[in-house]
Amino acid sequence: MRKTVVITGANRGLGKALVDVLIKDEDCFVISISRRLSQEQKAYSSKQFSFVELDLADDTIAEKISILKSLIGEEPICFINNASIIEPIVKIEDLDEAAIDKTISVNIKSAMLITKYLLRNFNGNSLTFVNISSGAANRAISNWSLYCSSKAFIQMFFKTAESEYRHHRFFNIDPGVMDTAMQRSVRASDFPDVDNFKELQQEGQLKKPLHVAEEILEKIQING
Repeated sequence: MRKTVVITGANRGLGKALVDVLIKDEDCFVISISRRLSQEQKAYSSKQFSFVELDLADDTIAEKISILKSLIGEEPICFINNASIIEPIVKIEDLDEAAIDKTISVNIKSAMLITKYLLRNFNGNSLTFVNISSGAANRAISNWSLYCSSKAFIQMFFKTAESEYRHHRFFNIDPGVMDTAMQRSVRASDFPDVDNFKELQQEGQLKKPLHVAEEILEKIQING
């Protein structure tokens, strides 16, 4: 059966790995909502892949995601809320308003608007919503106030959505610590727990995004 998977932040890291797995399924149509494409994604057939160019920090999210109406039919839909930013990693007193606004837009507002759009326009479809969460949603990490708070916010948003729309499926999935650009940024930052993250990398404990992607898709049973 044909299915459509909408993924934010699909050009690198876990998002790209999810696309790499899903594109092997001929019955799957992937919609990437990202700022750019990866090199591999530029060659994908339009029958299986569509790119919606969008910076989730912009104020045009609601307007630009309306294109989904022309890309999706009556098939099952899965939305994977993957995009998020962790920087700036600073103490609360050093936060500026622009950084606060950007984190809210990327980590919170975009997921809320896309979820709202799908529920309003495709409530008759079979819908699956997957939030890529984090241990930071449940644990305070010094200098991570924006990231921890935003992850906790959207995790609760998905739980609330599940209570309102019991005929659809909602998942909050913590993928663990992966070998991604975000982790490299974390290790290069200055905060009290940075040595713990450096040790994970040195001890080879970082998960491969492709393996995590396979585990997630197996859990939500959207692939295959």
